[in-house]
Amino acid sequence: MKPERRFSRDAILGATEALASQSRPVRFQDVDAAGTIFFPKVYEYFSDAYLDLLLAAGLDVPGSLARRESAAPLVHSEADYLAPLRFGDEVVVEVVLARVGATSTAYAHRILRLDGTVAVIGQTVHVWVSAKTFEPVPVPDALRAYLAGKVGVILD
Repeated sequence: MKPERRFSRDAILGATEALASQSRPVRFQDVDAAGTIFFPKVYEYFSDAYLDLLLAAGLDVPGSLARRESAAPLVHSEADYLAPLRFGDEVVVEVVLARVGATSTAYAHRILRLDGTVAVIGQTVHVWVSAKTFEPVPVPDALRAYLAGKVGVILD
């Protein structure tokens, strides 16, 4: 999979089910001097929901990293900021779509306010590698099996 846009804006906005979801407040340390979310913080939010998805799939992420077995570094990311998020807002962070290739996975994310307003959409692409050599390795079978058959998932 090449690190390019994998999902259309309409597909992300129209996704009906989340593959992973996490509720959280926008904290004081997450906003900038303008009072809105500091742009890189959305990637932290995306990452936290993505990690929840990996753990739900049964991957021992901390153990795998400690044993230097495999990792999935980010090779592409993008975000579109559609509405402001401010300190004190309660949000839901979702992973809504996925594409699973031989050695890479792509995910579509969105952040919604509790009133349903989509504030941010984004995409990330990760390449699975040996943590020792950084050479590409197959996407873990447990992740592929977990995502198989879920709404919004494309298995290549």
